[in-house]
Amino acid sequence: MNEDEAALLRRCQAGDKAAYGTLVKKYAGRAVGAAYLLLGNYEDAREASQDAFVRAWRNMGSFDTTRPFYPWYSALLRNLCIDLLRRRKNVQNLESIPEPDSSDDNPVLAAERNELCRDVRRAVLELPVKHREVIVMNHFQDMTYEQMAESLDIPIGTVMSRLYYARCALREKLADKKQ
Repeated sequence: MNEDEAALLRRCQAGDKAAYGTLVKKYAGRAVGAAYLLLGNYEDAREASQDAFVRAWRNMGSFDTTRPFYPWYSALLRNLCIDLLRRRKNVQNLESIPEPDSSDDNPVLAAERNELCRDVRRAVLELPVKHREVIVMNHFQDMTYEQMAESLDIPIGTVMSRLYYARCALREKLADKKQ
């Protein structure tokens, strides 16, 4: 964590809403993307990330400002997403996955890339939640094993094991789609 973020977090703890707004702007896109990959629905993802930011603000007093904000926030977001999935009984709305945009001049390559993106998103959404979340954290949020372990409140060895099995399952799902 850099010193600018630590100073920003201390200002947040002192009740500075503008400082918190800066944090929200910094992480909002990343948060919605992570929630979307867990939930499979953009509106639910936006709502969950906003709810998590509200919870983070309310609990800012208990946050350790020597630690990075995003892994802590990510744990709040993850819990909200899992609660929402439980309420939905893990029913996924795969039709809500938007078509990827492409600025490629070659329409054949663009079509292949769009199809691959769609297949990867669908395969990720089909994973069990415990595998989906480690894939999202590692590959889409660039979180380290340590950050993932902190966010999920599990040992690093468990993170590594889940990630291994998640990658195997994802590889298998993508291989099935090729056949």
